[in-house]
Amino acid sequence: MERIVILGAGVAGVNAAAALRGAGFLGLISLVGEETELPYQRPPLSKVWLTAPQQPSPALIRPASFYAEQEIDLKRACKAIKVDRTKCEVQLADGGILPYDALIFATGARPRQLELPGIELRSIHYLRDLGNAAALRLALNDTDCRAVTIVGAGVIGLEVASAVVGTGKAVTVIEAAARPMARVASPATTNFITDRLREDGVTFLFNKKVAAFEGRGGHVKAVSLADGTKVPSDLVLVGAGAEPNVELAQNAGLVCDNGICVDRDMRTSDPNIYAIGDCARGENPFARGKVRIETIHNALNQARIAAAVLCNQPQPVAAPPRFWSDLKGMKVQIMGIADGYENLSCDMSNVPETLEVRLMAGERLLAVETVNLPARQNALLAEISATIHS
Repeated sequence: MERIVILGAGVAGVNAAAALRGAGFLGLISLVGEETELPYQRPPLSKVWLTAPQQPSPALIRPASFYAEQEIDLKRACKAIKVDRTKCEVQLADGGILPYDALIFATGARPRQLELPGIELRSIHYLRDLGNAAALRLALNDTDCRAVTIVGAGVIGLEVASAVVGTGKAVTVIEAAARPMARVASPATTNFITDRLREDGVTFLFNKKVAAFEGRGGHVKAVSLADGTKVPSDLVLVGAGAEPNVELAQNAGLVCDNGICVDRDMRTSDPNIYAIGDCARGENPFARGKVRIETIHNALNQARIAAAVLCNQPQPVAAPPRFWSDLKGMKVQIMGIADGYENLSCDMSNVPETLEVRLMAGERLLAVETVNLPARQNALLAEISATIHS
């Protein structure tokens, strides 16, 4: 094997390249990214990056010198448009061809788009990349922006609400479900978070469906709900979930189902092609059935697995999935996957204000959700791992 091509220069792709070098791969590595910037971290874009007095520089995944030092051919502002599995080639939009012995999809995911009347109005934003974040930051700094509405109470929506609510703007979060972060956290944790954000000034509208966006002079002015309610809005952020970028893989004939389907080696239905990160869906020892996990930890772990397999090295020991979020003074951490839990226990303290929620299936600890208990993470991860590996 002499040539490995990685499609996607986010956390998964960059760390796959690093892991390949770390595992001893000496051949050519081409890392293809569509953005002009050096690969950067996305999580800060929904937090203080939006409201800092001076626009921060993007936090780089690796320093600029890394790519030259590790002899990684980083192709920026470069789009792959076709994968020819017969010839083992990737065709680029500029006409270039990249032959490969192994190909890694690390194409990530994109915000789910809404198709509603008025969605074309100005000041309706999505947030995924640096360009989105810069446009959102500029709109938030407009003196005419006094009322901010967020559609979707997932992690991105809550992080933006947390960042913006302290700037003096009215912040309303609209959610179709009965609570925020319903896909990733238990009611005990989400109720705790909701109460604290309400105390800080965030207004929540649960069990509400958006029907349309209303505007004046081409700008959004209100969000109209299915029950007739109109929420005054000078700016709207849509955070309605994410869709995996699988079109290139589908067109190449790879098996896809809410992601590019992979086995435990990160191999797709083509043994020479792998998929990792937000675009990949496969088995996880800590979950039931096949899952697609949108976290940095998962991207890092799958990058290491793919690199180990490609270099005929032992795979890393399976570790519980985990993610974190910073929400208005709350360090929220979730470890494990709670799907199928039967009971839970809560430990809450007011001085300092903390929360620990343990989710169990019989005697087995499936997951733990904590607020402001970062020092507990390693012990809790070990406890979850012990129930799986025992």
